[in-house]
Amino acid sequence: MSIQAFDIIFAGNLPSFFTDASSSATSITCLEICGDFLYLGCKEGCLLRCSFQKSCLLPEQTVIITKAINCYSSNSAITQMKAISALNQLLILSNETLAILDLETLTLVRTLKFKSVTCFHLNENPLSEDPFTIEICAGSKRKILFLHLSEEDVKLVKEVSTSLTPSTLVIDGAHICFAMGFKYCMLDILSGDFQQLFDIDPQQPPLIHRVSKGEFLLNGPGGLGVFVLSQGFSDKPPINFSSPVSALAFHHPYVIAVCRQGIGFYSIIDQQCKQTIAIDNVRSIVNGDGQVFASTQIDLFALLSISWETQFEKLLVENRMEEALELAKNAHISSKEREQHQHMLIDLEKKVALQRFASARFSDAMEMFETCNIDPHEVISLYHNQIFSEEDIRRKALFFFVDFLQRWRIKNLTSDQKTAVDMALLKYLAKNDQEGIELFNFIVDCHTEPNETCDCLKSYGHFHCLATYYASRQKWEEAFCIWDRLMKSDIEDSRFAGYSHVAEQLMKCGDISLVWRFSGEILKRDEEIGAKIFTSEKLACVMPRAVIDYLRNYPRSLRIFLEILVDKKNDEESVHTQLALMYIDDINCTGLNRNNPSHRLTTNKLRSLLRTSQKLELTKLLEKLNTPGFPHEHAIVCGRLGQHSAAINTFINLLQDFDAAEEYCACIEDPKAWNVLLTACVTEAHNQMFDRVVDLLRRRSHQFDVSSALLCLPDSTRFNVIAPFVNFAVREVLHKRRMKLVEKGLQKMDNFSNKYELIKLKTETFSIQNASYCCVCKKKFVATDGFVRYPNGVLTHVNCATNRQICPLTGHLFKIDVQYNS
Repeated sequence: MSIQAFDIIFAGNLPSFFTDASSSATSITCLEICGDFLYLGCKEGCLLRCSFQKSCLLPEQTVIITKAINCYSSNSAITQMKAISALNQLLILSNETLAILDLETLTLVRTLKFKSVTCFHLNENPLSEDPFTIEICAGSKRKILFLHLSEEDVKLVKEVSTSLTPSTLVIDGAHICFAMGFKYCMLDILSGDFQQLFDIDPQQPPLIHRVSKGEFLLNGPGGLGVFVLSQGFSDKPPINFSSPVSALAFHHPYVIAVCRQGIGFYSIIDQQCKQTIAIDNVRSIVNGDGQVFASTQIDLFALLSISWETQFEKLLVENRMEEALELAKNAHISSKEREQHQHMLIDLEKKVALQRFASARFSDAMEMFETCNIDPHEVISLYHNQIFSEEDIRRKALFFFVDFLQRWRIKNLTSDQKTAVDMALLKYLAKNDQEGIELFNFIVDCHTEPNETCDCLKSYGHFHCLATYYASRQKWEEAFCIWDRLMKSDIEDSRFAGYSHVAEQLMKCGDISLVWRFSGEILKRDEEIGAKIFTSEKLACVMPRAVIDYLRNYPRSLRIFLEILVDKKNDEESVHTQLALMYIDDINCTGLNRNNPSHRLTTNKLRSLLRTSQKLELTKLLEKLNTPGFPHEHAIVCGRLGQHSAAINTFINLLQDFDAAEEYCACIEDPKAWNVLLTACVTEAHNQMFDRVVDLLRRRSHQFDVSSALLCLPDSTRFNVIAPFVNFAVREVLHKRRMKLVEKGLQKMDNFSNKYELIKLKTETFSIQNASYCCVCKKKFVATDGFVRYPNGVLTHVNCATNRQICPLTGHLFKIDVQYNS
């Protein structure tokens, strides 16, 4: 399917231009346009200057001949011509000679003295900065000429030899593309670098046309129009001409190709033929400033380009949006209309992107969505309304849609766009995320309407997620109501994290009223986890007594709670004492096996508490422990009350546990306890412990009072048995005596040193400078005035020294309580 890019209007019939009937055999060979004038070169050397107005071109004849001359008496055909508006001159090629005519009068200005010229071309991208110097390249016999043409003179700048005579050439900047023999070549006129491009099809004429700066279109082999850059390579796909081409022109974005059957218009965007005009035997075609004329031997046609807006609208009507988009992107827009065109282009890109999505071209659609930054509302609406028949395409569409939502979620969107994207993504996750992990993370920071979010989560059975959503928005009561129903199995959700998660949330919320209300179900299932709820830092303001009263029906939870309070150094005696009583009750529990690890653990906890806690009601506990089941614990409490004899007698007489007694004395750190232990073990009833006593005296000699320990030992004790202890005692006595002597000697030396320093200070002299002054009153000293000098050298008047032991300047204290012996 093609579009109409040009209208063609019959502009004139060549024989009717002449009144002389003999001129009817004249045929057009070449065309040139300059301003509102059209120049026609004819086969018999006749040159016509015709005026026209593009806006007035109608089906009737609208080209008016204003001047007609015969250029050459030999009637040679004019093969090529080019208007030079800057110089008001016309350059023509006829009979291998270049001539310059006046544009208005067509009179001969000069003939260039270059022979055998086969072709020429004006440089539209000149190297020279002089606007009145025209650069021309010309092909001559086995050479290429580079000329500078001015109003007064023609200068040969450079001449490059070639192996064959160029048949056609085009120059752009410093690069000349030319045909020579059966080869297309590229020449750098400045450096002389030469490059062969490709072969010429012998069945077609060599054609070269300048498309843009640094780019040429060549009539290549196999009916291909090949784009070649000045560097010698191509960056565009070739155009496949439908038939052999005899002439070329370019009107952006169309290549106009002339063949025997007519004129074809090929888009450089997609290299496709967009329009064909059937005119037989078109000989030449020219485009001058957007004004295109074509001619046969005797007929002249004006090709009026249809505005890109008209073409664009037609493509939209035919729903050919891809082509419309390419046309709009490549349209030449004036600076005044650029902003409006940009908005239109963005809107069209959005439509094309949506069309690609509807056509299941997902990767192309995503690329264009990113380019035009489409409103996500449109994509979401299209996805929900679009029905793909094949299962595979539906699956790909779903993946595409989710990818789109995730990409757009991190963009800088408006509030309503964020809501739409997050809501669509929420529905997808609620439906497809069976594990609920992604959904759980998503709802924490999603931007959706709360009511819609709740309805969506409820409809898909994500009750745990719904509760989490409420919690993330500080709606704790609604959240715990759902979690409570999940714990009671009133509702089911396989993704529910369990009562331990609810306990964590209760600790996090810090609302004691909710804790009282919803902790009961957790305590029924796990008293340990339930107890930890009340230890949250956010519940620190709650009185422990209120929690203790609440937990009375949950003994294990209460015990754990009390243990935590004790570990946190709670200073209430009732807390410590109640924990100890609970330990005692647990140990007394009927059926409790004393070899059970739980029993041993509880016993160790009780003993540790009795030894370390400073907040126990010891008297109350002593009464509770005064039973046969707690001799060890009873002894510990007795020791805490200072009843060392009772405690040690319990260990020795009742428990027969010397190690426990020793450990008790070590914990008490009271020297009297060691003597009590020694006394208890050396009685006749405990002869079997005498060896342990001797070993104890050897290991812990420093713990005993020597004289008391020796008196406790029986008279029958052999000296060699207690010799280590006696030796230690003697050494200790000698050591203490010697240390006393050393200390006495050191004190005596210190006394002598202080006396010496005092005498030295009393006899020392010093001088006062004339500039010296009192640091208190800032007045100078007079010889008759008394003064005071402190040990650090500070001087004051006698009256200013209010305290002679404190320096008035630095505040240093010099008072030293030293007694000197005379």
